[in-house]
Amino acid sequence: MTEPLRGYINKWDIEVVGSGLPTETDEHPKIYCMKLWATNEVRAKRKFWYFFRKLKKVKKSNGQMLAINDVFVL
Repeated sequence: MTEPLRGYINKWDIEVVGSGLPTETDEHPKIYCMKLWATNEVRAKRKFWYFFRKLKKVKKSNGQMLAINDVFVL
């Protein structure tokens, strides 16, 4: 059995799905999916909101997270 490298942090590929909240003008907002590298789900959520705010101008108060999935590569 080998030891992990010193200073190595396990990172996981996490898929987060979210969209903006429905409004009177847009009752069916577009759904977005992002694959993020993060050490856990909490950090993946934070990264999702950071990029979602920058790319699509949707803040956490005006959006919703639909799913969080671990991505396994075989």
